[in-house]
Amino acid sequence: MNDKVNTTSEQNGNSSCVGTCTNLDNDALLSLGPPNRYSEIPSIRLFLTKYNTYPSTLDCDNNDDDTHFHATTILNYIRDELKHDITKDCVSRKYNRTAKQKYVYSRLSDLGNGIMINFNGSQLDSEILNKNQLKADYDEKYFLVVSDLIIYHLPEHDSFAQDLADRFSQMTVCSSKSCMLQMVCRNQCGYYLDGIRIKKPLITDLALHYGNHFLTTHDKILNTLNKKESKGIVLLHGIPGSGKTHYIRYLIQEVQNKTLIYVSPDMAKEISSPEFLPFLMRHEDAILIIEDAENIIQDRSSSSAPSQAVANLLNLSDGLLGDAMHQQIIATFNCDLTTVDPALLRKGRLIANHEFSKLDLESSKILSDKLGFGTDSVTEPMTLAEIYNQGDNDNKSIA
Repeated sequence: MNDKVNTTSEQNGNSSCVGTCTNLDNDALLSLGPPNRYSEIPSIRLFLTKYNTYPSTLDCDNNDDDTHFHATTILNYIRDELKHDITKDCVSRKYNRTAKQKYVYSRLSDLGNGIMINFNGSQLDSEILNKNQLKADYDEKYFLVVSDLIIYHLPEHDSFAQDLADRFSQMTVCSSKSCMLQMVCRNQCGYYLDGIRIKKPLITDLALHYGNHFLTTHDKILNTLNKKESKGIVLLHGIPGSGKTHYIRYLIQEVQNKTLIYVSPDMAKEISSPEFLPFLMRHEDAILIIEDAENIIQDRSSSSAPSQAVANLLNLSDGLLGDAMHQQIIATFNCDLTTVDPALLRKGRLIANHEFSKLDLESSKILSDKLGFGTDSVTEPMTLAEIYNQGDNDNKSIA
């Protein structure tokens, strides 16, 4: 890498490149940059007013959602090796309740002579695989990571910018908290799967979130799901906000070497379709995750027109089709267990049946304090949604 590029002097628009903006006042220059969004540093506009040139852009992309730049290691490099004064950077800060630390969420570093580096959307992350043995930022486990790293530069520094990006690509850590979920979709040609990445929630103590009594149930669920050529159904139910979906996000990260197929609430009715089972037959030894399954698991004797969906679930979980396909099913619902078709609850078919509810008062206080909210507002048993979203009127992030 050519470290002899001058990064201490300024060159305000003396370049003859196509982006040079001579004889323009500040208002005209600012109009060339994109509209500034709330809380974002207007990087391109600042570059324009400093260098009178629309910048070339290099987006440092790792092409891997699990790999992130370690912002602190990069800052140390440009400070020590490129002699950049980081105290002159433009920064925006946030507060992380869990780590109980303020951190720089967004930063713009001007190296001088037509090079700016924008760190956008940084966050503190403790779920890290530190393959490059970098030093943590806080409490020996929190890393300040950033995925959106952009180098703005004058055209004459194109090679230098590319060398910088190559250096930065070695200053990375890996997130250990995401997996791929295959969502069932449909078009005019039929059913197909589309991958979506799901992040693992930060649950360091499962008992604290769901109670000590749940640990045995979790172990049984996980051990069964990880068995090859296994079958059966897991029923997770309870009041809204009690943590059913939150638990599934955690659970699926622990499942090894199986295709995870997600059936969204609006697609659940398709399970009764004659075309759906042949589609599933292409995916043996998979796990089917059905959210809000009330309408497809109800007792057939209570309906004048029994749903074919229940019959299909029975066949998949413990029938001849289940013997051939080895698929397991996880279904969540909010209705009372008494409304579920009894055949789904039979021994040999049912892997586990668990009802989620509010945490008791003491557990609610402990979890609230651990998440950084304190205990003053905890005066009664609470759901996970109520604990995680204190101060937020829209408690929908935990289901």
